[in-house]
Amino acid sequence: MTCIFMMLSNITIAGANETIPNPIEPEFSYASDFSEEGVAMVATGGEWSLQLWYNVKGAKYGFIDRSGKFIVEPQYDWATAFVEGFGRVEKEKKIGFVDITGREIVKPQYDWVDDFSEGMAAVEKNDKWGFVDKTGKEMVTPRYNRVDSFKNGIAKVYKNNKVGFINKTGKEIVTPQYGSIEPFAGGMAAVYKNGKWGFIDQTGKEIIKPQYNSVGSVGRPEATYFIEGLALVANDQSDRNPLFIDKTGKVLLKTRYDYAFDFSNGLALFSKGSKIGFIDKKGKEVIKPQFTDAQSFNEGMAAIMNKERKWGFIDKTGKVIVKPQYDNVFDFQDGIAIVQNGLKRGLIDKTGKVILKPIYEKIKLLDGGLIMVQQSGKCGLANRSGSVIVKPKYDDIKTFSEGLAAVELKEKWGFINKNGEIIIPPQYAVVNDFKNGFALVQREQWKYHFISNPLLKPNKS
Repeated sequence: MTCIFMMLSNITIAGANETIPNPIEPEFSYASDFSEEGVAMVATGGEWSLQLWYNVKGAKYGFIDRSGKFIVEPQYDWATAFVEGFGRVEKEKKIGFVDITGREIVKPQYDWVDDFSEGMAAVEKNDKWGFVDKTGKEMVTPRYNRVDSFKNGIAKVYKNNKVGFINKTGKEIVTPQYGSIEPFAGGMAAVYKNGKWGFIDQTGKEIIKPQYNSVGSVGRPEATYFIEGLALVANDQSDRNPLFIDKTGKVLLKTRYDYAFDFSNGLALFSKGSKIGFIDKKGKEVIKPQFTDAQSFNEGMAAIMNKERKWGFIDKTGKVIVKPQYDNVFDFQDGIAIVQNGLKRGLIDKTGKVILKPIYEKIKLLDGGLIMVQQSGKCGLANRSGSVIVKPKYDDIKTFSEGLAAVELKEKWGFINKNGEIIIPPQYAVVNDFKNGFALVQREQWKYHFISNPLLKPNKS
């Protein structure tokens, strides 16, 4: 195997404010982050051009390990990063897979392939989709119009505009028959058939036959039905008078409300005569309808709006914990919530104590209890006690990864640690986050290099 640059494990470990030397020669036309297996896709040669999208025309793709050695020499017309131990490769307009030894476990033969998910990869041939396993065996002969990746042992398959499920042996546990199948939540998935909604369990058994005009969380960013044992459904054409059913389909609560949400933290939001309140699972109005607007409970707190259109928070007894005083608020996350007045944002805790005054244009919660704040177009760092660790001076700060966060200053990127100390001074045109010990960087656009994480011990494998 050819070693094409200085071993990455020999990169100098830098302290704060020391320059990180660039040990990688030569540079690459394109590259991916290192995978968990310690493999990165790289491309050599070619030239970047803009057609419908940017493309490096004429490059050849291969794979390197952490030492910089090619485990697959550049020979493919296209390739991707490794996922679950395999990389996608293209040759003569056909696509297959290689493993970390460089062996083609699936020779390029398909029109398209997706990454592996739960040991199975979707493959397309002649406009039909099937699946292969990690030995390259075709477990599901391409016969479907479309498929989704496996999740929890099953995959959606589409045929003749209908959707069903298969397992990893290719058995149809749900014959394609539904117009739509929503994500599983609480062990159940909403299914749509002949204009009505019902539910199936994770074996594909139709537990609740399609009979409802609507299901509470369908169409929302996240399915919430049955998360707390009950699901919101409605038969009214305008979704009024919603019902709450259990997993057997039994109606446990009948309501006369304009609308309601699924239960969250034991309470469900409802609207009655333009006012918002909350009920418990017995149907008792534990918080009477009184608010102009509200959000579901999260971490024991719910955002509420008064008639002056100011937002605050209540607890599950209905007690006002944070007096309505903000133009906008966001859900609590680990005990803190972002609040907004005008175009300025701040931070409060669950007692309503102001951690950061609303003086910032942007606030983003980062890992490790750190908070990115932006003021006058510049970004800095604060902690959960409200102390500013790094005064706003950077043009941007990314999230922390492996103990370091990328920072931008005067169109150059570097990295800081969680104390705000500069570990790698801004010097790159583009950087990725550190991943599996390395960050992919570009000193100039389209010229890719790798640098190792100076906070981690060198890994020679």
